[in-house]
Amino acid sequence: MDLKDKLQSEILDTQWEPVAPHFARGTVYLLDEDLDIVEVGQAMATDDISQIKQFLDNGLMAPPTPEEATLFAKESSILFKMLIIEPYVLIQRRIQG
Repeated sequence: MDLKDKLQSEILDTQWEPVAPHFARGTVYLLDEDLDIVEVGQAMATDDISQIKQFLDNGLMAPPTPEEATLFAKESSILFKMLIIEPYVLIQRRIQG
C-alpha cells in the first residue's frame, strides 16, 4: 500500500469534541475546503516544507481560531474529515448535502 492509499484509509469522520484536546495543544490545522486532505497529509508526512509553507502562506491551512473552536464546540451538526499526521491533526469541514 502506498502512502496515498494509507492516508486515504486513515481519514475519519468526526465532530469537534475528539479534536478539542489537540486544539488545546496547538496541533490542529483546519484546511480550506478546496484542498485535498490526503495531498496535505502526504506533504506533511514527507516533510515537504515548501508545499506546506505554500498552503500556509495562501491561507489554505491554518490553526482554527478560538472563535471557530467555540462555534465548532457549540454546533454538533458540524462534521469534519480528520487525518492524523503525528503530532499534527488535519481537519476539514465536511460539506453537507
